[in-house]
Amino acid sequence: MKNITTVVFDEDATYTLVEVSEELNISAELLNEMQEYGLFEVIDERHEALIDQESLRKIESACRLHQDLGVNLPGVVLALELLDEIEDLRQQLAILERK
Repeated sequence: MKNITTVVFDEDATYTLVEVSEELNISAELLNEMQEYGLFEVIDERHEALIDQESLRKIESACRLHQDLGVNLPGVVLALELLDEIEDLRQQLAILERK
């Protein structure tokens, strides 16, 4: 099995659901629930669900919110969406400040 932490800088790396579940020590059921809530999308290659690096980062953040802070999955989805929106606004502001 690939060690997820050793390929963080490989943006083209993909992982199976089993690899992510085992490496992050989360159940397959929780991972499936996260997918159902739209936290990440899987890539379907040759009938195998794969997770890309961006989705892996979202899953890691979701795990920290859910497991460490006790945030329920709908709350996790909302928090991550708001964080994405804040990042987008920061980028837009940086562009405007350069003009």
